Amino acid sequence: MRLIRERRIPASELTPSGWAAGAPQLLGALRGRVVLLDIFSYADPAGVAALPHVRLLHDHYRESGLSVIGVHVPAYPFERSLADARQEIWRLGLPYPVALDQDFSVFRAYESRDLPARFVIDAQGYVRGWSHGPGGLMEAERAVRALLREASPGRELPHVVELPAGMMRPGGLLWMASPEIRFGTRGSGFGPPETDDPPPQPGESRDFGELPELRAQGRAYLQGRWTIHDTRITAEPGAVLSVVFEGASAQAVVSVEADGTESALEVTLDGAAPHAEAAGKDLETDGEGHAFLPLGPGRLYDLLSAAEFGVHNLSLRVRGHGVSFHLLHFGSSEVPEEA
Repeated sequence: MRLIRERRIPASELTPSGWAAGAPQLLGALRGRVVLLDIFSYADPAGVAALPHVRLLHDHYRESGLSVIGVHVPAYPFERSLADARQEIWRLGLPYPVALDQDFSVFRAYESRDLPARFVIDAQGYVRGWSHGPGGLMEAERAVRALLREASPGRELPHVVELPAGMMRPGGLLWMASPEIRFGTRGSGFGPPETDDPPPQPGESRDFGELPELRAQGRAYLQGRWTIHDTRITAEPGAVLSVVFEGASAQAVVSVEADGTESALEVTLDGAAPHAEAAGKDLETDGEGHAFLPLGPGRLYDLLSAAEFGVHNLSLRVRGHGVSFHLLHFGSSEVPEEA
């Protein structure tokens, strides 16, 4: 993020479809305060991963003149329900107002190119800087501090945000994790890659046989019956998705077609249920030592959170009907100082 020195881009007023949290906000009513506009999707791993830091900026600089406004845009069709979006924003526990931009009016007005997108607006209502895509939180904080000082010269600001123990430092040196996998005919392929079958067509159902013993890293392999759509794959009960990946954490964007039945994923890591330290916050265990992920409305689910960085074999067995996979995302960990 870089700051524009002169005021020449008036901030477009917010005209969202509704509000998920907090009282409706008009930028015109916030003159005199610096505004950080955080445009995100609750099913986008990068945007969700940044929310704890955005919350810290809100808490840390609110008394110094900063207002944070979240803007949720639907990256997936299941995010377009206002009711489901309000429920998910409530679950995320964001303490600042969040607009629901279901028709992309705010996204387009600010000419956003990627998610998440952040804009800093000065106390006179002018856009002074922006960033698109993952990262940029440290620069956003510096921009906020600069605009707060500009609004009130001589203002004594609190120290730069200190991240709690366990929160990854923005801009730190990270190990290279496997790329995320997007499913469907317009996303990544799935194994075995050496198959001679023609590419699947949207809406086509296929039966996939036993998983091969040797599987390519970073590629999803399917077992059982699956239906392939443009941007998702839908499993029949008992179907399995398996992937060998390099990383320390894993998240999945999963949705369920509502039919009144309960659905879940049985999760194994390297042939067994993930141990407590590696299990994601959404995992539960039963009395027989199995780990499973109860599924509700479509969203981003935490499968693994703090496994040792390295190569792992993740297997997801489907319980229930109408379970669709949209994306798998693999997280990294910081490179130790002595590495």
